[in-house]
Amino acid sequence: MASRLDRLVTILETGSTRLIRDTAVNQLADWQKQHPDELFNLLTRVVPYLRHKEWETRNTAAKAIGKIIENAPLYDPNSDDTSPSADASSENDFVKKEEHRDFVFDQDDFFKLDALDVTAILRYGRPLLRGGPVDLGLASLDPQNRLAHQKKTLNGRLGLLGRVFDDDEMPVISDHANSPSTPHEGANGFARQDSIATEGQSQNQDENKLSTRQLNVLKRKRKREAQKAAQGKSGFGDLTLRRTTTAGSDGFADDTPMSDADSKKNGKMSDYFSLDRPADVDEDTKVVSEFKGPILPIKSELEADEDLEGAEWPYERLCDFLTVDLFDPQWETRHGAAMGLREITRVHGAGAGRRRDRSRSENNKLNRQWLDDLACRLCCVLMLDKFTDYSSDTSVAPIRETVGQTLGSVLRHIPAQSVYAVYRLLYRMVMQEDLQLEHNVWAVCHGGMVGLRYVVAVRKDLLLQDGDMIDGVIRSVMKGLGDIDDDVRSVSAATLIPMAKEFVMMRRGALEGLINIVWESLSNLGDDLSASTGKIMDLLATLCSFPEVLEAMKLSASQDEERSFTLLVPRLYPFLRHTITSVRLAVLKALMTFANLDGDASKGWLNGRLLRLIFQNVLVERDQDTLATSLELWAALVRNLAKDPVVLADEFEAHVEPLMQLGLHPIGVPRHPIPMNGALFQKPSGGTYSLPGAAPATSRRSSPPEGERATKRRRKSTKVDDILVTTHSHDVDGHMMQGDVDMVGMDVLVRSRVSAAKAMGLLMSLIPPSNQATYDGCIMQGLVSPFASTQLAAAMVIDEYAKNCETSEAAARFVGALQKIIDLDRPSHYRDLVSYVQRVRSQSQQLLNLFRDHGKVSPSKLPSLAVVCQGEPEAGPGAFSIANAEKVVGDDFDRLKKVMVPGQRLIVLPQLNEAREATVAVIEEAKAAKEARDARIRAAAACALIAMKILPKKPSPLIKAIMDSIKTEENQELQGRSAATIARLVQLFTDSGRRGPADKVVSNLVKFSCVEVAETPEFPSHAHKINVILSMQKEEDRVDHPDAAKFAREARAARITRRGAKEALEILSQTFGADLLARVPSLQTFMEEPLVKAFSDELPAEARDPESTFGQEIVDALSVIRTMVPTLHPALHPFVMRQVPLVIKALRSDLSVFRYMAAKCMATICSVITVDAMTALVEKVLPSINNPVDLSFRQGAIEVIYHLIAVMGDAILPYVIFLIVPVLGRMSDSDNEIRLIATTSFATLVKLVPLEAGIPDPPGLSEELLKGRDRERTFIAQLLDPKKVEPFRIPVAIKAELRSYQQEGVNWLHFLNKYHLHGILCDDMGLGKTLQTICIVASDHHQRAEEFAKTGAADARRLPSLIVCPPTLSGHWQQEIKTYAPFLSVTAYVGPPAERKAKRDGLDKTDIVITSYDVCRNDIEIIEKYNWNYVVLDEGHLIKNPKAKITMAVKRLASNHRLILTGTPIQNNVLELWSLFDFLMPGFLGAEKVFLDRFAKPIANSRYSKASSKEQEAGALAIEALHKQVLPFLLRRLKEEVLDDLPPKILQNYYCDLSDLQLKLFEDFSKREGKKLSEEAGKEDKDAKQHIFQALQYMRKLCNSPALVMKPGHKAYEDTQKFLARQNTSLEDPAHAPKLTALRDLLVDCGIGSEGQESSDPLYTPIKPHRALVFCQMKEMLDMVQNTVLKSMLPSVQYLRLDGSVEANRRQDIVNKFNSDPSYDVLLLTTSVGGLGLNLTGADTVIFVEHDWNPQRDLQAMDRAHRIGQKKVVNVYRLITRGTLEEKILSLQRFKIDVASTVVNQQNAGLATMDTDQILDLFNLGESGPSLISDGGSKAAKENLEGREEDMVDIETGDVRQPGKKAAWLEGLGELWDNTQYEESFDLDGFLKTMQ
Repeated sequence: MASRLDRLVTILETGSTRLIRDTAVNQLADWQKQHPDELFNLLTRVVPYLRHKEWETRNTAAKAIGKIIENAPLYDPNSDDTSPSADASSENDFVKKEEHRDFVFDQDDFFKLDALDVTAILRYGRPLLRGGPVDLGLASLDPQNRLAHQKKTLNGRLGLLGRVFDDDEMPVISDHANSPSTPHEGANGFARQDSIATEGQSQNQDENKLSTRQLNVLKRKRKREAQKAAQGKSGFGDLTLRRTTTAGSDGFADDTPMSDADSKKNGKMSDYFSLDRPADVDEDTKVVSEFKGPILPIKSELEADEDLEGAEWPYERLCDFLTVDLFDPQWETRHGAAMGLREITRVHGAGAGRRRDRSRSENNKLNRQWLDDLACRLCCVLMLDKFTDYSSDTSVAPIRETVGQTLGSVLRHIPAQSVYAVYRLLYRMVMQEDLQLEHNVWAVCHGGMVGLRYVVAVRKDLLLQDGDMIDGVIRSVMKGLGDIDDDVRSVSAATLIPMAKEFVMMRRGALEGLINIVWESLSNLGDDLSASTGKIMDLLATLCSFPEVLEAMKLSASQDEERSFTLLVPRLYPFLRHTITSVRLAVLKALMTFANLDGDASKGWLNGRLLRLIFQNVLVERDQDTLATSLELWAALVRNLAKDPVVLADEFEAHVEPLMQLGLHPIGVPRHPIPMNGALFQKPSGGTYSLPGAAPATSRRSSPPEGERATKRRRKSTKVDDILVTTHSHDVDGHMMQGDVDMVGMDVLVRSRVSAAKAMGLLMSLIPPSNQATYDGCIMQGLVSPFASTQLAAAMVIDEYAKNCETSEAAARFVGALQKIIDLDRPSHYRDLVSYVQRVRSQSQQLLNLFRDHGKVSPSKLPSLAVVCQGEPEAGPGAFSIANAEKVVGDDFDRLKKVMVPGQRLIVLPQLNEAREATVAVIEEAKAAKEARDARIRAAAACALIAMKILPKKPSPLIKAIMDSIKTEENQELQGRSAATIARLVQLFTDSGRRGPADKVVSNLVKFSCVEVAETPEFPSHAHKINVILSMQKEEDRVDHPDAAKFAREARAARITRRGAKEALEILSQTFGADLLARVPSLQTFMEEPLVKAFSDELPAEARDPESTFGQEIVDALSVIRTMVPTLHPALHPFVMRQVPLVIKALRSDLSVFRYMAAKCMATICSVITVDAMTALVEKVLPSINNPVDLSFRQGAIEVIYHLIAVMGDAILPYVIFLIVPVLGRMSDSDNEIRLIATTSFATLVKLVPLEAGIPDPPGLSEELLKGRDRERTFIAQLLDPKKVEPFRIPVAIKAELRSYQQEGVNWLHFLNKYHLHGILCDDMGLGKTLQTICIVASDHHQRAEEFAKTGAADARRLPSLIVCPPTLSGHWQQEIKTYAPFLSVTAYVGPPAERKAKRDGLDKTDIVITSYDVCRNDIEIIEKYNWNYVVLDEGHLIKNPKAKITMAVKRLASNHRLILTGTPIQNNVLELWSLFDFLMPGFLGAEKVFLDRFAKPIANSRYSKASSKEQEAGALAIEALHKQVLPFLLRRLKEEVLDDLPPKILQNYYCDLSDLQLKLFEDFSKREGKKLSEEAGKEDKDAKQHIFQALQYMRKLCNSPALVMKPGHKAYEDTQKFLARQNTSLEDPAHAPKLTALRDLLVDCGIGSEGQESSDPLYTPIKPHRALVFCQMKEMLDMVQNTVLKSMLPSVQYLRLDGSVEANRRQDIVNKFNSDPSYDVLLLTTSVGGLGLNLTGADTVIFVEHDWNPQRDLQAMDRAHRIGQKKVVNVYRLITRGTLEEKILSLQRFKIDVASTVVNQQNAGLATMDTDQILDLFNLGESGPSLISDGGSKAAKENLEGREEDMVDIETGDVRQPGKKAAWLEGLGELWDNTQYEESFDLDGFLKTMQ
């Protein structure tokens, strides 16, 4: 079965979403953090995935490696180095490598940057392509030989031999050639990794080339190989660290039991680094090591060997493999290797190559040498890699890009001269001048460019210092930009962009050349698909933003005709309609730069043709930014030309007609587009498009798609030179030109017409009147067009024209036509809506056909419908119209119904009615569509008239036209135009002194702004509500309306109306500024009057009357203030502040609806006029939040805070501190709604607190308030950081010395006590939660007693405290209280009902009552009668199920303080946390339903494998919010954090009581055997001793489990079976063996087991914080533990077992497996086998289920875990059955062990040395002697067992995380992956961020 770790690693490959894979990565990183020794274990598992076939998997594996090693310490052997090492000189020759080495077939030397032979590599090197043939000979080698072989052939493959290298020159020598039995061959015959000999060469000639170190290594290695071969063991290469080892275990491939390595291969990965394959499988590169010897594979293969362990850089081996993999023929392998190296060098590059025995300066040399070597290899890959992949509109060379990134991470660590050397290599690759190549190789050039790009980005610092390097880079960029290859151009442009500024500043001279090249390359970009377009455009735009560049361009233009702007600028035109948005935007920006050049530069290219292209841009552009930029550019160009209006008119003359046609082109409706005439579009080259499919718009078109297809088919035949351009313009704008509403959306089409109108209006206003005839003609035609949208467009052009004119008279010629539109009826139909009429006709016809076919009405009686519909071009007066249809469903329907035969009528009527309803619905739809168009056109005409400042005598039609638009216009842009016009209209009326119409308009706007119920509630429906909080209700009950569809329609209409009115009021406010209220006094009345009337005194009765309108006026007034405040002129703020006292009065009203509206209003005021309003709020509103008497005061105050948080966002920061304490206080309010809203608010505020500290004091606060704030600030600081809590001196004598962290825990508990908060103490196991709890409970009892003595106050009277715990712990609590606080009286309210009955009336007479959960559940009626001081739930996660009876029971207890102790606040899902908090602070996490919606559901959804990125993000945010919300009430310390305080070993006794069955059997046995034993006890003979020993054995077995002694044939067997049958249980039932349940509890405490099934999904199984060894004496007991506890009670625990039945030679394998795979949680052992010299440092918890007579045995067993190599505190637990033999064995042996030093001072007492009375004493049952407890040894022994501990689990992933730390995976949660793998992987900024 695969272990959990294996499964986690598998997820790197199989994870279905990015989130899941990232979570796995973070889990692995956490694993490394928690088990620092597991580094190589983890890496060994992850590294193979770097060779996986899938991009995603390789990427994830690289991420995992990066994350894992980030948690590993950096390697710096000289960190504590003062003197250089003594023997450095003798080894110095290793550093000064011999220079003159002829290249043999090996490469143990490092490559040098300067000595790399580029020419040879390029000429003879083997190119790296997509893949290559698999070399089977190589594959059959074991990893070690394979690595050696690949290293030897590397120089040949790189071409450094100066000739083409052929594989056959150096055949692969197969392993199987060596027979392992001949030691000689074993010693010398192997070509191992460091022996540089090939099979045939004599050793000596090679050895003289080795340095001393290498020779020594070689000698040692041969010696070992000889030994190994002598033992007949050869074969497996292993990279482990050798340790002195337990005998008998030699791990080699074939028999090391590995967990299912195959299951994770999935056939996709060649099995490179696996350990478990025989050598003849395809194993391209198992990870291997150099040395053989008896080995113990505890450590992983990637680690260094023992002589070098710690002496060399730990990642040396791993990099050895990866550097060879860089040259693998398979591109995936190269890619993975490059990513792996990138991560390793990024994190640990500075330690590479360093050695322990060298001085710092030598190590720096070594480090540089290593990194230089890697840089050389990377450059070689850049030279030889030829693999390119094509993705979307660019091509990518993934290997070269990744190698570039790896090079980037190397560049960070190397000194300047190495950077220059790298740069020189790359420069030669780009320039290819000295390389004697027959022709330019683009891939090499591209590789060089990619490398340079990273040099420029990563080491800009050096670039600026070194002129030479800058020049070189610029030369190479220029060459690259001129390259014929597109990819080279793209990467060259990208290289220059990051250094553009430096370039312009430092190299003025080179500017001209560069600019010429950029222009040149633009003109060569013939086709639209070239990848580099965008980059080159960006470069051009970047360069043009520097004035120096423009100067240079002007200069060269003046010297050279060819360089003039007239010829250059038009080169940009073809890119105006490029398919990539960013390119289009870049062109516009570049043109903008040129348009703004003054002087002659713009002459020549600025002409009508360009204007036409830009106008076309405006018409067809869908992207909003690009559209806005197009309009800006248009304005700049037109104004530039209009310096001479005649020139403008002349230039544009030719284009007026076509562009007007396009600008006024009608818009279709969904499924019926009206295509534009393509012939009217001009191309950049000057031609026009021929669009055969798009016939003139008038003809009826059948389905457009065919036309579109035809276009595409036929386009091939158009003129050859235009082909490229045609394709592009059509591809990007096809849908716009087709007018395809479904694809583009109505809003976009309307926006395009509005923009065209703006453009045209501006142009018309700038040309001389004499030239306007053509324009006017088109517009006048447009106004009477049969198309609604054309009329609209024409009116908008006039509107824009009028706005731009100098005088309002200029446009007067259009008044008549517009006035007609407003005054006269609209036409009965529009041509663009004809499809609606056609639908009506077909529905009407169907209805008539139904009469004919089913109603049997004769056809002659049916009315006939005209075939042609109104609105079709050929329609005459008799065409079918809506009126005909209305007649069909009205008169005709009734008439035909009467004609039918009555019998027929009954049958058909239902069908007929249904058909009639359908027809009516279609008619309504058609009418609505037409009315909307009517309103649109009227509004547009009215807007145009007002733009000319025409005010008719009878203004109402005009006003109505615009108000209708504001009320109903769905299109926001058109609605906004009407809103702006209304504001202008009010201005016109007030200017001309006509108050009446202005007031009417304003009052309508105010009404409109209050129509949306969601924003402004209706008073009558809420008038009766008094003490509810509407805000909460709105959240909770969104009522289901009887007619949901109708309600939704109405709500939408209201939303539209409010949107329009709000916009109009805002514009009005901006228009009038400070005089708003003076000019529009009615507005002031609306805001002020109702409030003054209602809240100056008592609330008048009519304000409560649902029938009266006054209540609604008050609500509206508050709503209008809320709408107006944000746009009011600051001069009017005092007016608002005068209303604030009234608003505050409204907040205190007893009517919920006023409070609700006032809260929203106040929140908005605070967000705008922050200082004044917040001061008022803090001084006037907040104090009333604690008003105990008046509920509405509290409700209003908390409601305003709730809205304040929502409205103000971050601006609330300076005031957070004032709000948070009042809110906290309300979290335990008696009113449920206040509690809910307070907790919701608190959750948000708490998140802001950490940000608050750095913010300056808000102005205007009084001294007193600031003082108060500091008080509250300390409170908050303590709330969020338990370390800041004031120290608390415990006023009673606790008999224990607290460790510092325990004192901090008590301080925190006291802090909660002081502020009446409640919390969860979830410390790690063994940290003394019980003790901390006893301290605070005892202290509180003492303080209350003192207080009561002083004051006699009722609330300080004596109250008992209740401790509820699992039954196994009740004795433990009594024991602890007796030990530490003997002055407290304790009653244990446990046991059978009869026993409890006796105690139940006196529970309040004692200090502490201890009870179990079961008793609490059964006797809740009795327990809840009492008032408790503290209620403590030990193992509080037992109430995790909110529906369980036990949970409901404890929630009924009344107490002053509530405390939960648990190690696992969350075991399975977040709802459990809700349940715990529902006990502590009901409502803190909202109602269960709200909690589910807000946290649990989003979190659960984000875990679902198909979750969208939105859902994943929502889940992440929910977790973060929840975490911050509960954080202040959880205190958790891990052992690791308080390590300094702990001894290395903590011994604890865990007591359990005998079960009834055991008790019965014990008594039987004593009665039966007691006499006999007492006689024999004094005898000396052997038999007597034997008998006594058997008796003792019997009792020990009985302590474990009755099932061990009750075998058939036992005297009491039958009786016992009867006894059990009565109880309905069996012997095996764990209930009879308390040790088994205690063991289960203990494992759960340690966080190893968890109750309830947990998912088998390794992602969500938390990393277990502890691992345990479980020792038993007897094998049978071990079986019981295995079957009962692990298999049935805790199935999720993974365990291994080691006892006498495992053959001796396999034992070590099990030990290795346990040590090397941290996902095995438990190892079961018998003391006899497990105690023998095994090394089990993987575990940190030891549990003895039974005890040995000889304490030394137990001590030895304990030390299995506690020995060198153990980095954690070891907890030792002994399960002891209270009051039996076991307890006596322990006291008898005076188990005094000084735990801290683990020195054992022990008489080796066995049975023989006991006195008679002692022996007899063993057999007596009874209370244990006090000696046991008082002799508890050092204080550590008192550290008694603690509650259930797992790490604070990230609710979501089950990750473990430290308190206060962000959820692990949130940190990595970037954007989720889509198809832009490459963009994302190779994004330079992203890469540089990781380098920080």
